[in-house]
Amino acid sequence: MRVWQSTQRALRAFSAIAPSAQRLKLLAAHRAFQRSLHGPNPLPIKSEIVHDMVHFKTGQGAKNRGLAMTDVNDVKTWDNPFQHSVWTQEEVDAVKVTHRDTRTTSDRLAYNAVQFARKSFDLLSGYNPDKMTQNIVLNRAIFLETVAGCPGMVGGMLRHLSSLRNMRRDHGWIHTLLEEAENERMHLLTFVQMKQPGPFFRAAVVGAQGVFMTAFVAAYAVYPPFCHRFVGYLEEEAVHTYSDIIRAIDNGQLDSWTTDLAPQIAVDYWHMRPGATVRDLMLVVRADEANHREVNHTFADISLDAVNPYILKQQETVRANKRSILENKQENKEFVQQVLREWDASRTGALKFEELRAWLASISDNRDITTCEVKWVMSMAAKDKNEDYTKLSLTPELFAPAAEAFLNYNAAKPTIDELMDEYDADKTGTLNRAELAQMLKALNENVMPADVDVDWVMERADVIGNGVITRPELSKAVSLWYVHIGSNEALDRGHGGSPPPGASSAVAGATSA
Repeated sequence: MRVWQSTQRALRAFSAIAPSAQRLKLLAAHRAFQRSLHGPNPLPIKSEIVHDMVHFKTGQGAKNRGLAMTDVNDVKTWDNPFQHSVWTQEEVDAVKVTHRDTRTTSDRLAYNAVQFARKSFDLLSGYNPDKMTQNIVLNRAIFLETVAGCPGMVGGMLRHLSSLRNMRRDHGWIHTLLEEAENERMHLLTFVQMKQPGPFFRAAVVGAQGVFMTAFVAAYAVYPPFCHRFVGYLEEEAVHTYSDIIRAIDNGQLDSWTTDLAPQIAVDYWHMRPGATVRDLMLVVRADEANHREVNHTFADISLDAVNPYILKQQETVRANKRSILENKQENKEFVQQVLREWDASRTGALKFEELRAWLASISDNRDITTCEVKWVMSMAAKDKNEDYTKLSLTPELFAPAAEAFLNYNAAKPTIDELMDEYDADKTGTLNRAELAQMLKALNENVMPADVDVDWVMERADVIGNGVITRPELSKAVSLWYVHIGSNEALDRGHGGSPPPGASSAVAGATSA
């Protein structure tokens, strides 16, 4: 919770140094840069605050169900292999409140049970779609997600045990049900970033989970179709609730959620756009619930021995992904060949320093590229910042990340230039340590950061190694500060882990301010 609140405070403080549109542009650059290569010293992602699950839409195939271990600053951390949006804007906007008519006695029992549960919970929680507050919404979402994560796990577990007892295949149901349970759990972990429940709330969750799990396990063991129909109707109500929340955001009841940033765990999990808001979060959560609605109604309609129809869709998606990978490899090969053909004047199979400068100019409207900008890109080929970058060569495997990083930098450059002009007191075109400290002070609600905090940002942002912050390094310095003020989250939750030096004092200073 504190990391999300700290980021909000930092962004509010940032309003003092840049207009709103420029602030959003730099924020977009900050989040884009978090996902791009920064030479020999990438952003130090904290393994203890990165989520441990992948979204069900990116989970096809055994290889893609887990996450890959990568080295970041000599620290092992989980890195999601997918970097595309889980839901498109068209998909989240197309979600509708729907209802499947009851056709059997079992359907009517399931529907009436859900309606009784909803009305009882509305009464006990004081929920009214016309009188919403952030506190009421978050309490409701957190409590319901602790229950919603149970059915998929129960169904997956009991079908798993049945498969073991009967020594036969499950036909693909287990994975889909477990993905549903994991997805609902990620909803919960996202919402608790925005509000931490108290002891009474947690006790109520324990009690509700005990009662619901006991009843649902018994019901699933007796008649699974009833349980899937129950969950289908439950998800209909979830879609209805999240639609009410989105409507409340749009009509002004929860207007701050149109600008408040979504927690970083949500941005990572759903691969949301840079600068995604809480409203965007509610849209993707609603899309998830609509998916679970359709899946469970489908499972209730088909035989327990039928092949999971969604497996066939997943297999087609896997084939399409393989075709896309092959096409991307071919496009990348052609891209590399074109760069070498046009800019590798020395015919060495790589770009030397001046050749790199000419290529960067060609993708930057032929503007003059500074030596610092070339060094910043060339740092990708360096083993450490002590090397002479002018004598290095950029190899073909770095062409694509170099182009992406430099285009991101170009997009943020107008705002970077304004910040540099404001805080570059001696007008050298760079920020020395004292000038960097003044900029970080503005980001820290006008509280001067500790020396160790300034040193931490300076050391990691200065990828060129010249002891100052150049224009291409400025976005990284801002990004590092956001990482820095949020690095105390794991300790707040009692998970252990070591934050960057001075992180506690930085957060404490922002809080006291």
